[in-house]
Amino acid sequence: MTKHQDIVSVQRNDGDDGHGHSHGHDHRQPTEKFHAVVATSISGPARDVGTVGDGTGTVAAATTDSLDPKQPPSKQRRIVDRTQASAEQSLEMPPIGDNAPPKISVSMQDLNAQPPEKPHFVVKQDGSIEMHGDPEKLHAKDIKVQIERSEGQIYPSDDQKKAADELVSYLSQRLKGQNPELARNGVEVNDRDAVVSPETRQRERMRQPAENAGMTPETQQSVGNMNRFRGGRGGEMPINNTNDYYPERSVPRQANESDQAAQMKEAVAGLFNADRAKPYETVRKHPDGDHRVGRYGFSGRQIHNWLAGLDLGDPPDPAKIEELIKQGKLPKGFNAESLKKMQAMAEKMAKGEAPTAEDMKLLPKELQETMATDMVGQYSKLFQDNPGAAAAAMMTGKPPTELTQQDLTSPGFKQMEDAGKRLFEIAGARQQAQHENDSMKWTPEGRVSIGDGRWLEGSAAEALNAAKAEARAHGVEIKINSAGRTYEEQASLYARRGTPGVSRIVARPGTSNHEDGMAIDVANWQQAKPYLQKYGFVHGDGNGPIAGDLVHFKFVGGRNSNTRYA
Repeated sequence: MTKHQDIVSVQRNDGDDGHGHSHGHDHRQPTEKFHAVVATSISGPARDVGTVGDGTGTVAAATTDSLDPKQPPSKQRRIVDRTQASAEQSLEMPPIGDNAPPKISVSMQDLNAQPPEKPHFVVKQDGSIEMHGDPEKLHAKDIKVQIERSEGQIYPSDDQKKAADELVSYLSQRLKGQNPELARNGVEVNDRDAVVSPETRQRERMRQPAENAGMTPETQQSVGNMNRFRGGRGGEMPINNTNDYYPERSVPRQANESDQAAQMKEAVAGLFNADRAKPYETVRKHPDGDHRVGRYGFSGRQIHNWLAGLDLGDPPDPAKIEELIKQGKLPKGFNAESLKKMQAMAEKMAKGEAPTAEDMKLLPKELQETMATDMVGQYSKLFQDNPGAAAAAMMTGKPPTELTQQDLTSPGFKQMEDAGKRLFEIAGARQQAQHENDSMKWTPEGRVSIGDGRWLEGSAAEALNAAKAEARAHGVEIKINSAGRTYEEQASLYARRGTPGVSRIVARPGTSNHEDGMAIDVANWQQAKPYLQKYGFVHGDGNGPIAGDLVHFKFVGGRNSNTRYA
């Protein structure tokens, strides 16, 4: 199983899954607007999650003392000094002669990190602040602020958000008071999980790391939101709460818009993170100097490239325009003058000039959806099996033919690629949700939604979704009994083999392709077989059908040589 895929499965409150696995539900509010804590079912409601402490007398609640930038951390009543208990000397000091200015790094705690991270400060669940190493005594060049998290927690609590803002602001002021260069230029803050508020960033004139230079603050926020899914050992949320990750779409799916295209469009829209009130009217200055517009953040170069691809002729052929209007490719009333105005608008945007409200009328929301469908198709062809890279490439503002190797290997591109992939997978979970009680489940191990609360490894999930779509077009609904399983689930199933509702043919835990997310059991296997085989599944374990377990299919796809089964 690939370890870099972190999202998701759609889960329904329908009790047993046919193999004795019952699924509980969690209806919590992991929205940015409420800064709620999302926790797994063992932790209780989001806003009632208790502090996860070490049993050494963690402060029960945040004090009201403010942080005084004139005093060092060791003199702050607001900060609980745990440097002795934490063996301060274990935190690294910079090499002698390192003249780089200090910076601040903020992140949610990674519960999976081995060995555990060593932060200078920890912001607890209740907003109290602990110091595990005095950065001033250590002459730290990278002051690490860690936001404590519980299992399943995505967003910092309200108390943590407030405390993190106060702490980072305090540290920034301390550093600026000690370093004239930082006083002039601001302190670099690497906030990979988007914890620090935009207001605090702006007030303290904080600088972004160089790798974030090609992203707007809104895209950085979206990337941070997606980063939070990592490091929390998995969790669950109501599918409706995923609305927070995408600007509203108010145009129905187009006739030629496939599920894949719709997912890709949502990934791009989520990355661009358009204005929530009026996403289609968004006009935003990009760090590259040009302007991006609409729900999908089109650049002037992308608009110009799309218009050129219509091949309307020079001068434009009215008959071709009329035909494209009939096809729904162009809005009613579009003519040669409209084309001229759109070209002028694209050129103006590319030069760094903001389009006017009148200019934006040239891009009605229906046309934006058409353009986005065409564009994501072009980027998807270029990147094929990597939807995250396709979404990130579109975010560069360059047409596919203008992308360079430098574009595709930059640190910022990699961040957007990872976030785009997660947004793509969540969009797929949203598509498959059919009930208001559906919930989305994610893990750090690469579980990808295939619906009904079941998961597969990424490539197998994509292949199954393609097979299901083609089968559905021919009136066949592929009915999945079972898909990926954890080791524990396989062990439970093995222990119950032969009991009512459980097959007698069950592999020992640790030997099943289901544990790799590479196998499915299909109720209507005879109907489904031709579609599954077309997309890389084999009937059985790779050596032929399994007697007594004819429902079993294994994904091979040319990449999996393992012959384990059941």
